[in-house]
Amino acid sequence: MRLFRDSGILMLRSLRESMRQPAIEIGNLFIPLFFFAVTVGAISSISEQAFGVSNFTGFQLPVAMLQAIAGSAVAGAGIVNDIQKGYFDKLALTPTPRPALVLGRMLADAVRAVVLVGVIIAVGILTGAGMESGPLGALLLLVIAAAFSLSYTGFAVSLALKTGSNQAVQLSFLLFFPLLFLAPAFAPKEVFSGWLEFLATINPVTYILEGSRSLVLNGWEPDRLLKAFAAIAGIAAVTISMTVWAYRTRKV
Repeated sequence: MRLFRDSGILMLRSLRESMRQPAIEIGNLFIPLFFFAVTVGAISSISEQAFGVSNFTGFQLPVAMLQAIAGSAVAGAGIVNDIQKGYFDKLALTPTPRPALVLGRMLADAVRAVVLVGVIIAVGILTGAGMESGPLGALLLLVIAAAFSLSYTGFAVSLALKTGSNQAVQLSFLLFFPLLFLAPAFAPKEVFSGWLEFLATINPVTYILEGSRSLVLNGWEPDRLLKAFAAIAGIAAVTISMTVWAYRTRKV
């Protein structure tokens, strides 16, 4: 289909842009690994006594993964750049299917996320995180990374299409941190106080974290994995709807 062919071409264009700025991708990898090392170093010695987590390295691995995915979400900024240069509107006048104009950028984000998460998983295993679900579990973590990247980056893409502003696009990155810190990122949800436990329960990032952790710490737990993919699907439903609306109502 032309949609997939043109999306692939635009995806490669976006990846080539990233390859020209390797320092950005190094930063996207360094920051989650830095927080991973600092958090594990500070808390791992007391985690079992404090809240019953014996493998805190494995507990923190999915947090570093999600941070890397959020950091690699640059599709919105790329679209803003194309809009400001007039290139986006030129593409819209070609026979290229309209969805490919945004899907190519989003797929490139997913590829970047998979590469970064792959490195983080390798570092985590080398530092003692383990992988109770084995190689297939590690592969599924990469699938989760790609799926979450596609759903998460849709928010920035919708803001880019609607506003054409980098400042507005940056709001999508700021949104991620409240969602992460209101999830059981540093301790199990069971030790949260009442109000925080409630917020964590309605937070979709909670279920993505718990599903990913189950692969690292416990092996195959289908119920947690189903909840993780359901949470990703829910986020995707919202962000894709926002993107479609932003594109249709965009003023040229």
